[in-house]
Amino acid sequence: MFIVKPLPAPVRVVWRHWTHSAGWRMKVNKHGLADLKKLHRQALAEPLEKSVEPAGKPNHALKNTQGRPSDSGITAQTLTPEDRALFKRAVRTVKPLRPSNIAILPPTPKAHPNVLRQKRQSATGRNTEPLSQRFSDHYHPSQPQWEPGSYLRLGNGPDVLKNLKRQKWPITASLDLHGATLNEASMRLEQFLQSCLAHRVKCIRIVHGKGYGSREGTPVLKDSVRRWLTQFDAVIAFAECNEQNGGAGAVQVLLDIPKTQSID
Repeated sequence: MFIVKPLPAPVRVVWRHWTHSAGWRMKVNKHGLADLKKLHRQALAEPLEKSVEPAGKPNHALKNTQGRPSDSGITAQTLTPEDRALFKRAVRTVKPLRPSNIAILPPTPKAHPNVLRQKRQSATGRNTEPLSQRFSDHYHPSQPQWEPGSYLRLGNGPDVLKNLKRQKWPITASLDLHGATLNEASMRLEQFLQSCLAHRVKCIRIVHGKGYGSREGTPVLKDSVRRWLTQFDAVIAFAECNEQNGGAGAVQVLLDIPKTQSID
């Protein structure tokens, strides 16, 4: 004989009060993404602030550079007294360079084709032009005059002109062109210069007068002779003579004698 026991009463499932139902959805906080970005920026800024301002001390040099373009080089604001003292010790044995007599010359302009042709013919011995046509009254030297009434050829220092005025080289030959026409003066000057070079005469004097008696009232022969001298390759420099040797009416000329034949 079997006895059937009744089944236990079913237990009612009850949802706890803190458990969400199946249809519940999480409420989205609209400020969550912005907060994350803000926290990210703060996290990046904290190490930089700690490295720039150690021990909580403000960096005044950094504040002074706000709003200015960044410069990776060392500025005067970053130099400390110790840096300046170290630099002074490093350069204490440095001495400034002494001034030299080296002349800084301008570049030589291109010569006129006719001038180059005459120089090539003279170098090869094929120059058949009359002496009166060797000088031009329209020629001007490529470099400006160092002083009024003086001339110095390119490639020579200013000490050459100073020594010429101090009569370092004695005048050993002289030519007087008083009363000569321009054509006669150019021919005589050419012959005189060639003769001085042949006899290795280094310093000469050319007397051209002051030009007070000219018809136009301005010196003609004086300016022409000085212009001609600048066209002669062997002329290194010239300057007005002192009053004893003619003053403004004459010039003393220094000629270029080869060093192997110079008798200085």
